[in-house]
Amino acid sequence: MTAEEVKAELLANIGRRVRIRYINGTAESVDVHSVDDEGCLHSGPDGVEPAGWWTRFDSITDIKPIGL
Repeated sequence: MTAEEVKAELLANIGRRVRIRYINGTAESVDVHSVDDEGCLHSGPDGVEPAGWWTRFDSITDIKPIGL
């Protein structure tokens, strides 16, 4: 996915849980809290709070909504 595709997918899923795959191959289920111009603020793995994790769009290779 391009950074713009990642941003669009995250914006469409604010307030929802998604499965994110990172450039290093790791995948996590996180709750998307907000999206800015360079990345997103989200929960820790499996919804662990606080929502203090921030990830750049270019660190994400794939996003899949969970439970839709």
